[in-house]
Amino acid sequence: MSTPHRWRRMTVNQTRKLLKREGLAIFDMRDQASFSQEHIEGALFLSNANLEEVILKTPKDKPVLIYCYHGNASQTGAQIFTDFGFKEVYDLVGGYEAWRTALLSAVEPEPCPG
Repeated sequence: MSTPHRWRRMTVNQTRKLLKREGLAIFDMRDQASFSQEHIEGALFLSNANLEEVILKTPKDKPVLIYCYHGNASQTGAQIFTDFGFKEVYDLVGGYEAWRTALLSAVEPEPCPG
């Protein structure tokens, strides 16, 4: 019998609330170019190259939010952090694209010149 994952999937609205927590570690699993172009404020770039170092240097009692492009790879990332004993792990449903879309829909349109 397989053990269910022990991380929590978060909607964009739930993530907005989560981001207000002190000490939250945020990891972006997209490629370096996408991360460099835009990312959730406070996020750190996470890749296969730095995964081991990040896991070893991040306290296991620190809450962790992981996201990727569409919320698929971040589930694997969340499972890895959970497997390494992190107590509070979250991933963003829909990934950065859902976050970006929500931000764009919340922005007031610019008034037309004239």
